[in-house]
Amino acid sequence: MQCIRIIFILSALLFSFKSFSQDEKLIKKADKLFEEKNFFQALGMYEQALEQKKTDPYVNFRIAQCYYLTSPKTKALKFAADAVANSVAPTGEMYFLLAQSYQLNHNFDKAIEFYKKSDPGNKNKRAISKLITECENGKGYIKNPVDFKISNAGPIVNTQFQEYLPYITPDLSELYFTSRRTGSTGGKKEYDGLYFEDIYVSQNKGGAWDTPQNMGTPINSDLHDACIGIAPSGETMFIYKSSNGGDIYMSEKKGNQWTKPEPLSINTPFFETSACLSPDERTLYFVRAENFQANRDIYYCSRTLGGKWSVPKKLEGINTPYDEDAPFIHPDGKTLYFSSKGHSTMGGYDIFKSEKTATGGWSTPVNLGYPLNTAGEDVYFVLSANGKIGYYSSDKEGGQGRQDLYSVRMPVSEEPELALLKGTVKDETGKPLDADITITDNSSREVVAKFSSNSANGKYMVALPSGKNYGITIEKKGKLFYSENVFLSEKDGYKELKNDVQLQSAKSGATVVLKNIFFDSGKSDLRPESTIELQKLVKLLQENPAIKIEISGHTDNTGNADANLALSKTRAQKVSEYLFSSGVSNNRLIYKGYGSTKPIADNSTEEGRQKNRRTEFKIL
Repeated sequence: MQCIRIIFILSALLFSFKSFSQDEKLIKKADKLFEEKNFFQALGMYEQALEQKKTDPYVNFRIAQCYYLTSPKTKALKFAADAVANSVAPTGEMYFLLAQSYQLNHNFDKAIEFYKKSDPGNKNKRAISKLITECENGKGYIKNPVDFKISNAGPIVNTQFQEYLPYITPDLSELYFTSRRTGSTGGKKEYDGLYFEDIYVSQNKGGAWDTPQNMGTPINSDLHDACIGIAPSGETMFIYKSSNGGDIYMSEKKGNQWTKPEPLSINTPFFETSACLSPDERTLYFVRAENFQANRDIYYCSRTLGGKWSVPKKLEGINTPYDEDAPFIHPDGKTLYFSSKGHSTMGGYDIFKSEKTATGGWSTPVNLGYPLNTAGEDVYFVLSANGKIGYYSSDKEGGQGRQDLYSVRMPVSEEPELALLKGTVKDETGKPLDADITITDNSSREVVAKFSSNSANGKYMVALPSGKNYGITIEKKGKLFYSENVFLSEKDGYKELKNDVQLQSAKSGATVVLKNIFFDSGKSDLRPESTIELQKLVKLLQENPAIKIEISGHTDNTGNADANLALSKTRAQKVSEYLFSSGVSNNRLIYKGYGSTKPIADNSTEEGRQKNRRTEFKIL
């Protein structure tokens, strides 16, 4: 596909059939602009020339080319058809452009007819065969449309210029995108008359996006700066900069400020773009072209313990001999969306979905279908954590400008299997804290994610894929740690959990519930997954040698009160014994069982009873 289009453009530049009935001076100026790839200005001059003679094949052909190479591409059809109709002997290039234009306008039968005419000698048999297959695919997709509700993001976000590369935080609170509108940071213009790329951000206010703000320095510069990915936490941004052949940079949000973007170690002298992080922020997916003639492929690499990236590898089962772009791993950690000119596309880039298999591979990519996908370029698709709202960019007719952002209400289907946990971390006075947050898989005792809350507002957000028992620890030096337990079965679907945390100072009377200490029902032996939480407590006591604590066990009010009292005491004793065996002096430890005498929630509900069944410690 890419090869045949390059052939088409090159041959079009050498197209020898000239119109001598037009203003030669005007056409020569337009031809020069066309050769300089300034298609927008060339278009205006060709249109002026066409006013003098509507049926000139050469001028109609050039206008069709200009529309096809810019936007809206669908307008190329009328002029391509006129060029063929008014030409004594239409060339293969003319037939080919007409076929492409019919394909873009979803008249697939006509497209197939003219693709066949464009290559009578079968010199490009393989490429033409692929294009005909795309048309056959398109007929099938349009016969079976999917219930997408697609809407333009509106004039507050979109302008008469270009807006693309939309990236949303998982909770839809922020929208980042790239634009080539006026007011760019460097003030430079490209050959097409548009400003260099800059990154903008918009906040969700009551379900609508507010006026976008240019992010300014250090995010934007006098180069092309494009947002090509936002981490699920919303605190890490990946940026494309037009340096060194095109490289990926990373910036992190510290309080209200973003750090100066730094290049990733994976960059090469060639082209890298479109980066996204997995929910645990350990795997990076990105796009690379290994040289200037190569197709784009999706790669992945892992973050090492030292914070560096491993050697990138191609993503098996996803890449084709054609271009792949815009990988987006959903917050569920297992669903990959990407755009491809291969697989079962109906033309240009189509958006596909693949799911991670039990063996770590990827399922056969599935085309998301019409009308989300068209015969045009459908790319840069992202999806909210709840799976209901997506965004992408398109240059379709009827928009605000040359390229716009569009929202997509997805068809009703099964909910994603994950929880979106978010909230704030503050101290006793309400001051926001930049606390360290650690997510652990309690079963494997493996740390699956580490990040910090924002120092300016205390906010944090993390996506937790289903099917695991998670231990969450929030720590800040000089404060008592906070723990939370989140168990997600694979049948729970989507959950949004809000948890505002207040970290206490290590002073007399302060109490912490140890939510990741586990016992089997009716028993007092500590389960292995309790180890991580217990070690946090050991560390706290080692760092604060003057602290003396009471370990207490508590139950709900079901069953025999005396048995509950005895069980709660034995459990507290087991915790105390673990601490002692880990080097904590016995004279710093007291253990007590309170049975059901000190509830912290309503025992009439299962949720309340679960909260009452707990182990905690209090500073004495």
